[in-house]
Amino acid sequence: MQIQSTNNLQFGAGLVRRVNLNGKKVNFVKFNTGSKNDVKALAEIKTLWGGKNLSAGIAEEAEILGKDAQIYGLTLQSNNFRNVDSSKVLGLISTDKITKGKETEVFKIGTNPKYAYEQKRSKRSIKHIASTMLENIKNLNGNSKLVVNNAEPQEMKFLNKVGIEPETKRF
Repeated sequence: MQIQSTNNLQFGAGLVRRVNLNGKKVNFVKFNTGSKNDVKALAEIKTLWGGKNLSAGIAEEAEILGKDAQIYGLTLQSNNFRNVDSSKVLGLISTDKITKGKETEVFKIGTNPKYAYEQKRSKRSIKHIASTMLENIKNLNGNSKLVVNNAEPQEMKFLNKVGIEPETKRF
């Protein structure tokens, strides 16, 4: 019997760690943007969120960068991460490649509009999604500095609150 080797195996998102968010057990996952299923799930999230809260930009990042995109999410889904249930995703975050002990640039942070501060203020059943994702990214890079370049003015208060000093670079 001859077994043919291929390099096109594509697995879906992987569990990074289980976390507690407001007393709920949720999961922090890394999307495999080399997987058609994960890219499709990100496109579905964009549709479900109406393109709001950077979901469109994150989905586009996955399409353009392919397997090189670094996209993580917080989800209520508890298993079978190879098939991400886009309706259970609470938030998304995209970063530069994470290396333990080195500064990590955060590109985009998006929260499901159903739970986002900007859309719901105090009427949210789940809070602190973005700060939980940032905390998990910081754990992955060994508690090294997180950097956000060219933060929007409305993001500054939140970033300062979670201990990130935004860097503004003018061109």
